[in-house]
Amino acid sequence: MLLHGHEMNRPESHSSAEAAALARYVQATRAVSAAFNATRAEPELGAGGGTVALALQRLDSALLELDTSQRSLDAILSRAGGH
Repeated sequence: MLLHGHEMNRPESHSSAEAAALARYVQATRAVSAAFNATRAEPELGAGGGTVALALQRLDSALLELDTSQRSLDAILSRAGGH
């Protein structure tokens, strides 16, 4: 609902934002788990260090997204709680 050009804070808009942020956090957690498991896999013969470097780069990116998604979720929950 708009009031003088501004969206009113409705409970359903909070829950929608919370659900999206939580889904992003869960997906980021899964990505970290998958990336971590990839770093533990045996490198392919003849692939050199490229496979390991790529797995570590993927893990680094996944950890960054996890941190970002956690901060976003925390901010949304904090606003919803009135803190």
